[in-house]
Amino acid sequence: MELKVYQRNALDAFTRWLETLENTQRELETAIAALEQTSVDVPDALHNYPQATWKKLKENGGVAATAGEYVDRTDDANRPIPHICFKVPTGGGKTLLAAAALEHVPWQKGLVLWIVPTKAIYAQTKAALWNKEHPYRKMLQRAAAGRVKMLEKEDTFSRDDINNYLCVMLLMLPAANRRKGKEFLRMFRNTGKYHSFFPDSDDIFGDVRLRNEYPDLETEGEGGYVKQSLFNVFKILRPIVVLDEAHKAYGARSRDANVEFARSISRLDPRMVIELSATPNRGISNLLVDIDGPDLKKEEMIKLPVQVTSFPNAEWELTLSQAVDELERLDVEAKALENNTGRYIRPIAVVRVERTGKDQRDNKHIHAEDVREYLTQTLHVPSDAVRVKSAENDELGREDLLSAYSQVRWIITKSALMEGWDCPFAYLLVMLDNTQAQKAITQLVGRVMRQPHAQLTGRESLDQCYVYCNNTDVGTVVKQVKHGLESEGLTGLSDEVMSPSGTTQQDGSQPQKVKRRQEFRSKDIYLPVVLHKDGNEWIHLNYQAHILPSIDWAAIEPPDPNASAPQNVRRQSATVDVGEELLVFHTDQEPYIEKRVSISDFARRLSDIVPNLWQAARIAHEMSKRLIADGETEADIYDRRSYLAHVLREHVKTEVETQAEQVFRKKLEHGEIRFDLETQERNYRMVDNYEIQVNPDNDRPLLNNFEPVQLSLFEPIFEKQFDSDLEKQFAYYLDEERALQWWYRVAARQRGEYYLQGWKQGRIYPDFVAMTNEIAGATRVLILDTKGEHLGGNLDTEYKRKVLETLEGAFNAAGTMVVRDGSRWKGIFQLVFNDQEFLEITARLTDSG
Repeated sequence: MELKVYQRNALDAFTRWLETLENTQRELETAIAALEQTSVDVPDALHNYPQATWKKLKENGGVAATAGEYVDRTDDANRPIPHICFKVPTGGGKTLLAAAALEHVPWQKGLVLWIVPTKAIYAQTKAALWNKEHPYRKMLQRAAAGRVKMLEKEDTFSRDDINNYLCVMLLMLPAANRRKGKEFLRMFRNTGKYHSFFPDSDDIFGDVRLRNEYPDLETEGEGGYVKQSLFNVFKILRPIVVLDEAHKAYGARSRDANVEFARSISRLDPRMVIELSATPNRGISNLLVDIDGPDLKKEEMIKLPVQVTSFPNAEWELTLSQAVDELERLDVEAKALENNTGRYIRPIAVVRVERTGKDQRDNKHIHAEDVREYLTQTLHVPSDAVRVKSAENDELGREDLLSAYSQVRWIITKSALMEGWDCPFAYLLVMLDNTQAQKAITQLVGRVMRQPHAQLTGRESLDQCYVYCNNTDVGTVVKQVKHGLESEGLTGLSDEVMSPSGTTQQDGSQPQKVKRRQEFRSKDIYLPVVLHKDGNEWIHLNYQAHILPSIDWAAIEPPDPNASAPQNVRRQSATVDVGEELLVFHTDQEPYIEKRVSISDFARRLSDIVPNLWQAARIAHEMSKRLIADGETEADIYDRRSYLAHVLREHVKTEVETQAEQVFRKKLEHGEIRFDLETQERNYRMVDNYEIQVNPDNDRPLLNNFEPVQLSLFEPIFEKQFDSDLEKQFAYYLDEERALQWWYRVAARQRGEYYLQGWKQGRIYPDFVAMTNEIAGATRVLILDTKGEHLGGNLDTEYKRKVLETLEGAFNAAGTMVVRDGSRWKGIFQLVFNDQEFLEITARLTDSG
């Protein structure tokens, strides 16, 4: 599974936090030891290494810009608890980020408590993590060098399991929350299930030693024996806690209740807490990463805009019949897509009704069976296409809705799908109940927003989602849908909720057509795209079709077997007795494990990089042979398998990318790839106009020195079309550059928007394109991407820099030709990191070379 850019950035931030945390803890421990040797009192602040870490990162922009002040947490032994939160909107991959984060922590063994808020999310998470073929489980396997043990609260496990596996226990929120009453929760009760963690019941001295080592363990009454409870096992093991959907835990109206829940988690004595939340509570959580709606939109994760249609004062049957027509239109589009591309999508409608219970059908409220009958008997929808999903009648069961064999097109529900259910094929939400019940629509709108395959289809109707409402004013519905987006963490997308064309929404927003300036309206404006030769034609370069088949897989050798690896670490314990005898150390014994290396396991780690599994197995086998030839045993390789798998994967990925770049450059040199403006009709033609939602009271036009910008290709331009201050400053610079005819702010990853294709699979969407007047006999095309200075030097930035430099060279070499209209072209393509580089662009514009 290839991570999205925002997911990689989130994990980079997490890695920096981990590294800074470790370094800061070591520095403070050294300072404390020095003070203790001089008998100086140690300030409490020196013990709080998580807070010191946060301060360092915040000073250097290493935490979310929206983060508040650092929030302290301590466990029952008064130790500080490192805790951070990823803000991830619905559909952004919270579970994926959690699993990927565990790959980055420095512990391959031990206990992880994975806490979820509801039964639906529990079932969904269990289905993924228990499935060894699921990408999330594979991430855990990599984190633990292949040794993962999945547990539920009632499962028995031992110290041997903890010492030899990464044990991941799935828990429901109430099980961890003592607000529910600890005496009624089994995890706090005395039990004999975990005897390997406790001394024998008659071992008084062992009990004393245990209490001395872990002074905050619960006992049987004042001064009694330590309880042999699951809760005490957690305290002994100090687990990593993953708190999924944390806003459910900290979402109570009472701040005291939220603080008490945080204390419930802290009483587990976690070594670390990783929270994932769509709408985090900033007074309780430390916000490390803030992912918003536009981030998901850029990565094609969600369907936008949301098209809202309402039928005020209409019977529900009319609304439903209109929804049937809409779904049929979507189905026609989906079949056309499949015929042209082979990509399968089956649009599904989710219908919310007022009643679902078997004894609740009363002809007064809209019942699930009323809707089923109207769909099948009146509107002639096939009966096997309609399913009811409720607490007492789950007709979906475990059916794979993404399978081409599934017939489901209509799902009727009341509240069973409000959380923990996402199906990318769900396109249409039909609200037949009283939509004034705002909670329903705000929770259900997120269920139809996930984009199939996380990739736009290029068909407008299949790249957006739809809400049909009965007997409600459209303005009210729009407001509720916007609130729903915010409640799902999809901030920054209010303009993506649209009512029927031309209507003003309740918040004052209305569609506005943005047109080219008058002097450019009659001109065909083309921008160069990367084209690949296809017989006598030129088509857009496609990584899968034009780059990957040219990779010489046989030339990829395994990595250096002498690469450094972490040393094998054995846990030791010591017995200390009274007297002068020497300490006696005992190496803890592990249970016997057959240490056999599986080449197929190594090969599977490469499946998303090397499409030919035979070649993947060959590379893995060659690595194993070299290691053995170098003197390592199969047991040695087994012990290092996690590290070796990581080295193998990174090595092969680098080799493939190196070859892909060579393929690209060779084809460019030999004329199989071109980047010019000679074949105008094959290149990108600039649109004549586009439409955005504008609130006249709140959305301000972009002004430069109190005047509207003058050289933008389109007008008017609004401040909200720019994501950063650097982008805005760069727009001002372009607008004052008299050498330009026009400039254009590219709307990143908007349907049909301009992009560049390099030698990797992902597209490059520049921030700006511009065109100059004729200078020294040539018209210059500018393709520019602004980057904050903090992104300079990272792999993604370096790749974009190389692609832009390569394409500039190709464009300028081709620019010696005279194209159809007699113009000569030169290109300036570069990254811009700060305003000091604006002058460099000016110098290049006036350079006649």
